Amino acid sequence: MSAALRDLPVLVLDCQASGATPAHGDLLEIAWAVCDGAGLASDIRASWVVPASTREVPRAVRKLTGWDESCLESAVPVEEVKRDLRAAMDRVAQRAAIHYARFELGFLAPLLADGVPLDVTCVHAIARRLHPELPRRSLRALAGHLGHPASTARRAAGHVEATAFVWKAFVAALSDRGVTTWPDLAAWLESPPPRAPKKRAFPLAPEKRRSLPDAPGVYRFVRRSGDVLYVGKAASLKKRVASHFTSAARATERALEMLTQVDAVDVTRVATALEAALLETDEIKRLDPPYNVQLKRGTRSTWFASRDLRDVAAVRDAAHPLGPLPSEGAVASLAALRELAATDDGGRRLAADAPELRSRALGVPPAFVPDAKTFLAGLATFLAAARPARPSRLAWLGAARMLGAEGDDDEDADDAPDAWTPETVHAQLARALVNAAGALERARRMTLLATSQVSFVEPGRVAPRTIVLEDGDIVATTDEPPLPRAASRRPSVLDVDRYDRLRVLVTELNRLAALPGARVAVRVGGHVISWSGTHVSTHDA
Repeated sequence: MSAALRDLPVLVLDCQASGATPAHGDLLEIAWAVCDGAGLASDIRASWVVPASTREVPRAVRKLTGWDESCLESAVPVEEVKRDLRAAMDRVAQRAAIHYARFELGFLAPLLADGVPLDVTCVHAIARRLHPELPRRSLRALAGHLGHPASTARRAAGHVEATAFVWKAFVAALSDRGVTTWPDLAAWLESPPPRAPKKRAFPLAPEKRRSLPDAPGVYRFVRRSGDVLYVGKAASLKKRVASHFTSAARATERALEMLTQVDAVDVTRVATALEAALLETDEIKRLDPPYNVQLKRGTRSTWFASRDLRDVAAVRDAAHPLGPLPSEGAVASLAALRELAATDDGGRRLAADAPELRSRALGVPPAFVPDAKTFLAGLATFLAAARPARPSRLAWLGAARMLGAEGDDDEDADDAPDAWTPETVHAQLARALVNAAGALERARRMTLLATSQVSFVEPGRVAPRTIVLEDGDIVATTDEPPLPRAASRRPSVLDVDRYDRLRVLVTELNRLAALPGARVAVRVGGHVISWSGTHVSTHDA
C-alpha cells in the first residue's frame, strides 16, 4: 500500500532566475527543504548560484530579488548545487512539490541531467482545483489567504517556506476529498480543473465592507494571520474600501494578489479627511505593511542644502539652511543649471567635459546621459526659454513656476527618456528644474508648519478644526479655536517620519485651499500665513 500523503516526505523547491526561461536568463538562486503533511521537516537550504553566462541581470530582477554583484562572493558553483540537490532528492525518493513547476523545471533540467528522475507535483495546479474562486493563486496570494505571512520579497528561501505552508494546508484539504496518497494525487490532477467563476469572488465577505461607516478615517486590510497587509486613508471609509473591490476589473496584479488575502478590515475614524491623511502616514511607519509603497520609512533620510545648492548635509546648520529635502540630489539639477547658465558660452565647455554635470542637470543616472552634442542642443533651447533675467536662486525659482506647477513629488522620478534628442533634453531639463523648485517650495512650507497651529474648515463642515504641531509632531487636534500666538522655531533635524507627516500636511492644505468653501489659516509666532496652492505669505495676526 502507498504511504499516506500526510506522512510522505517531499522536497519543496524554488528557483529565482534572471529571465523567464533558460534561453533568456540564468539561474540566480535556489532553495529547498523537506516537508510533509505537518509542514517543514528540515532546515531550508538556500544559496545564490554562479550564473551560467555573463548576461546582464535586468534592473527589474535586481530590484525584485535583491541580487547584485556582491552576491557573487557567496554564490555556489552549479556542480556543488547539483551534488547537494541530488542527495536531497534521494532522501525523498525523488518526489518534489513546486509552486510553478513548469517555470522551475526549465532551470532545474541541467541539475537533473544523467537520467536522474524527479516526480514533481505542481502546487499551482492543485490550487486551481481546490480554490477556483480566488482572484489570484500566486504563491504569496495563496499563502496569505491561508494565513501565512508571506513576504513580498522574491527570495527562494521565503518561497520554500510559503510553499511548505501551502502544502500542509492542501494535504489536509485533499484528504477531505479522498485524495490520501501520492498516486491518488497524480490521478486527481489528471482531471480537468473547474472553471473559475465569471465574477471574482473575494474572500472578504461583502457584508464586512458594507458595514463600514460613511465617515473619514484610516482602514487596514488584515490577512487571516492577523498581519496588516495595507493601510489607506479615506474621506469615506465605506466608499473607499468598497472601491478596492468594485474596481477590481482594472486592478493591477499586485492589488489582486493583496485582495485575495484580505480577511478583515480594521478602521479608525477621525474627524476630517486631512486628519485621516496624517494618521495614514504614521500608521504606515508603525505597521510597515507589505503592500504599501509610498510613505514607508525604509532607508530614507532627510537633507538640507547650502544657499548655492552645491552642498547638502543631514542636519540643518548655518551653512545648510535650505530644507528639509527628500533626497541628497533633490536640488542638484537646479545647482547644475545655474552653473551651466553662468558661463559665457552657454555651458558648452562645461557640459562637453563633464558628463557628471549633464547627469545632475537632467536628474538621471550617469549611465543614461546623452552625448554632449545632443545635450548642448537641448540646453541651448532650454536656456533661451527659461533663463531668468538674474542668476539668483530666487529668479530661477520664478522661472520654474512659469514652466510648471510644483513638480513630481516622487523621490525615484529619475527615469530617462527612451531616446535622447534635443527636444527630450529640453523637456527633461524643464522637468528637473520644476522638480527641484518644487522640493524647495515644499521645504519652505514644511518649515513654516513644523511648529505652528493649523486651523482649517473642510467643505461641508461648519466648525474649524485646529492641529497643533511642535517640531513636526502633532501634539493636539481640537475643535477649539487657535490661540492668538503660536511658538515659532526652525527645527534643525527632521527625521523621515516628521518629513512625511509635514509633506502630507502641505499636500492636504494645498488641496483644501483649492476647494470651494474650504478655509485654511496657519499661525506661526505672531503671524497668520495666507495659504494657497501656489504661494504662501505672512501678515500680523
